[in-house]
Amino acid sequence: MIANIMTIFYVLTVTDEIINSGTLQRGAAISRVDEDDGYQVYKYSNYLTSTFDSSDDIETAPFEEKKMYLITGKFSVSQDDSINVTIISNVHIPLDEEDIPVMKPTVNFVGKTMNYAQLTDVGYTLQIQVKPYLSKEQFNPFLVNLTHPVNGRFKNALTKAKKNSTIHTTGLFFLADKQLHCEILEFQFIAGKIESESTISVPWKSKTDTTPSSSKTKSTIERRINNIRQNLETKTPPSSPLANTPKKGRGGRKTSTTKISEISKSLLSQNQDIEMIDSENDNEEIEGIGENIVEEDNEKDDAPENIPTKPKRPKRARK
Repeated sequence: MIANIMTIFYVLTVTDEIINSGTLQRGAAISRVDEDDGYQVYKYSNYLTSTFDSSDDIETAPFEEKKMYLITGKFSVSQDDSINVTIISNVHIPLDEEDIPVMKPTVNFVGKTMNYAQLTDVGYTLQIQVKPYLSKEQFNPFLVNLTHPVNGRFKNALTKAKKNSTIHTTGLFFLADKQLHCEILEFQFIAGKIESESTISVPWKSKTDTTPSSSKTKSTIERRINNIRQNLETKTPPSSPLANTPKKGRGGRKTSTTKISEISKSLLSQNQDIEMIDSENDNEEIEGIGENIVEEDNEKDDAPENIPTKPKRPKRARK
């Protein structure tokens, strides 16, 4: 969430600390918030890069003691009511310390409403919670009471605010009775629970209302879109057919469906086993054929060379 502040303060102390490739300035400052003796204390952090040059036109310049600056930054509030601010930009104001101007801090908040707006004798009050992030040590949420006159221009918005609505506001920041307050200068919803009727008048609505219903023909695509919308509004999405839910088979027995991925894995494993068995059988057949050929060749070699043959009978002479 956002909690930004803009004000003029007078630097009281400055300490420099070298961090990585830059310098981190820490110290205390004070601002004048009213014509009396009212003041606000700040504890600032101002990060400077090592390539800083006073002649460069940059947004953040180094602070010097007993000088005045117009600053913007992220902030949070401590338990002692001092403001921790991380400087985003600063501009030196060449004025003497006796001429410090009166300026209430101007703040920007993005927060969530804690309840409905309350109407009091001094106007409306709406409490919000803001949780800014300055560092890993400074990210605690705090409550701010937004205030607004009874007949102010944001009266309707405040009365329509619901609990847990996200709002953005700009205002003047001040403390009263040990509580944080912000007088609203700008107010708007980012995301809210607001029930409001649409006041937009469609120019073609009057013509379509006077047209007879019989002449209002819709194309096939328009009818299909309407059917899809009606089905989505009235029907719940069907359950997945591949869900592993037990089903009853024949005889009242419970059977469980198997996922397609499991079936494919089992089929692949079976095919691989079959291919391995076939390849082994082929190898055995080839080896058997080779052995038979070798045995036949050996039998031919071992056969005797001179095999006696039967003498032919003489043919009888015809009478």
